[in-house]
Amino acid sequence: MAGETSRERPDLLRQLTVPVALAVGSVVALAWYVTWSTSDLAMALMAQSVSLEGSASLVLFFALLVVMMIAMMLPSALPMIVTYHGITRLEAGRPVKPGDAIATAAFTSAYFVVWGAFVIVALLGLMALGVLGPLTGAFVLVPGATLVAAGVYQVTRTKDVCLRHCQSPMGFVMTHWRSGRGGALRMGLRHAAYCIGCCWLFMLVLFIAGSMSLLWMGALSLAILAEKVGSRSALPSRGISAVLLVAGAILAIQAFVSG
Repeated sequence: MAGETSRERPDLLRQLTVPVALAVGSVVALAWYVTWSTSDLAMALMAQSVSLEGSASLVLFFALLVVMMIAMMLPSALPMIVTYHGITRLEAGRPVKPGDAIATAAFTSAYFVVWGAFVIVALLGLMALGVLGPLTGAFVLVPGATLVAAGVYQVTRTKDVCLRHCQSPMGFVMTHWRSGRGGALRMGLRHAAYCIGCCWLFMLVLFIAGSMSLLWMGALSLAILAEKVGSRSALPSRGISAVLLVAGAILAIQAFVSG
C-alpha cells in the first residue's frame, strides 16, 4: 500500500502529456486574462450590491466568479480530475476503454459551480456586513483579524481532514466512487465541499484583506497549490499559517496605530 501511494503522484504526472499540459495551461492563462480584463466590471457589480432576485447582472457576476475560481483552483484540482478520468478507463481493474470525457466534464463542472456559488454567497454576505470597501471605526481591524483567523484555521483538525481528502486523489476517488455521469456530479460536489473546507478562509482573506486584487489571487493560488500537490507533510500548512499570522498581526497593529 505504501508503495502504491508513493507511485500515485508520479503516475499522475506521467498522464499529463504535452498536449494535455498545454491545454490546461491555456485554460488557466485564459481564465487569468479574463479575470484581469473584467476586474473593473466585477468590482462595479459588487458596488451595485447585486441582489439575489437577480437578473442578468447576477448571472454575469456568477460567471465572472466561476472564471476566477478556474484561474485560482484548476492547477491544484488537476490531479483529482486526471485521477477521476483515469479511473473511468478501467474495467475489471484494467485500462481497456477510453476515458469518459463527459463524466469527467460533469465532475469538473460540479466542482467549479459549487465554488462559484460559495464565492458569490460569501461576497453577498460580506457586503451585507459592510466589511468590503473602505473600513472605518472598529472595522479597520477586520482585515488583520481575518488573516489571523486564517492562520489559526490552518492548524485545526477540520482543515487537516479536508486537506487530506484533497491531497490524495486516488484515495478520494476510490473512497467516494459513484458510477455513471450522475455519480460524477455527486463526486464533484463532494470534492468541492472538501476543497471549500480547506480554503474558505483563504477566499475571505482575498475579499477582505486583498480586495480581490490579482496579486493576492496569485499569492493565495500558490499557497493552495503548495498545500495540495506538494509534500504531504504538515510543513506547507504550518508555513502558510505562520505567514498569515505575521501578516495579520502587522495589519492589525498598523490599523490600531493609524486609527
